[in-house]
Amino acid sequence: MPALKQPLSVRALKLPARKRLSLAALLLESVENSPQVDHALLGELRKRSAELRSGRVKGLTTEEAYGFSL
Repeated sequence: MPALKQPLSVRALKLPARKRLSLAALLLESVENSPQVDHALLGELRKRSAELRSGRVKGLTTEEAYGFSL
């Protein structure tokens, strides 16, 4: 199946961990000033993202998180 026919979320989950983190940070920044954003949640997501990037915590594989692998 050509990659473009797969949902964006499926394609994003196939990216290497570092690229997924970069994408997550970019998406968070894109909604930062939206009035619909829960800023406490945004702060928590930033904190967890920084912990993953620093290696302080280890992320889960897709299988561990969702019960299936890509």
